[in-house]
Amino acid sequence: MIRTEDSYGYIVTRALRFTYPGSYKEDSDSVVTEEPLEIRILQDGKSQNIAVTMRTPVNDRELALGFLLTEGFIKSPKDVHHVECHRGSNAVTVALSDGLPPIKLNSRNFFMSSSCGVCGKSSINEIFIRGKGIIRRSATVDASIILSLPKKMMGSQNLFGITGGIHAAGIFDIKGNHIVTMEDVGRHNAVDKCIGYLFSHDLLEKGPFILQISGRGGFEILQKAAMAGFPIVSSISAPSSLAIDVAETFGITLACFVRKERFNVYAHPERIAQRPA
Repeated sequence: MIRTEDSYGYIVTRALRFTYPGSYKEDSDSVVTEEPLEIRILQDGKSQNIAVTMRTPVNDRELALGFLLTEGFIKSPKDVHHVECHRGSNAVTVALSDGLPPIKLNSRNFFMSSSCGVCGKSSINEIFIRGKGIIRRSATVDASIILSLPKKMMGSQNLFGITGGIHAAGIFDIKGNHIVTMEDVGRHNAVDKCIGYLFSHDLLEKGPFILQISGRGGFEILQKAAMAGFPIVSSISAPSSLAIDVAETFGITLACFVRKERFNVYAHPERIAQRPA
């Protein structure tokens, strides 16, 4: 198929629409964009390539900041001097502030596809170690708030409305007020974009926040939630066993299969306010 138009996070391409039992016609379709992004760190005048991720080229700045935070490279907005997006070369450089300890990559080289947020990591135990000491604020949320989040997030999923083929992550406060929604072909990227948004607006410490995701509650999502200090993660789909382990270990309430009038809680249900039956 031939690309006919570039737009904001998607392309319009030619498509042949088949209808059973055999008729077809030429038409056009909107398809989400997927391109590589190289994330670089500039420290003491030296540039290091940190990661390459397959992403939708929207909110690259937030993606880079969220990734660097959740991987433990930065901890505070004070750690970042400036961010430069190299739009012509699909790269982002994050310049670190003076006085930070030197970044040593060792075996930590990352290549991530749109479906894998942990590819390239040398040790799962390393991820658990980096998450220790992250404080999760105490929070209690009514079950009705959790049930309301998928619909609220859907209302701001603009690219999904156009393409029907993109993940989303949303941030809400404990009362269910919408803070931000980000979209990406990779669900882990959508989460990083949300975290990067909170980070760049100095909001991470203003929580507690609820992370709502459009896909399953997998390990890579819970790892990022742990590093960002989110006390509650809500998913419309299933969890994985390792995601439940992360949630249990780091004190995260994990609600999955959040649909209509029901959901399952797999870790730390004490944060969900229950009404008498």
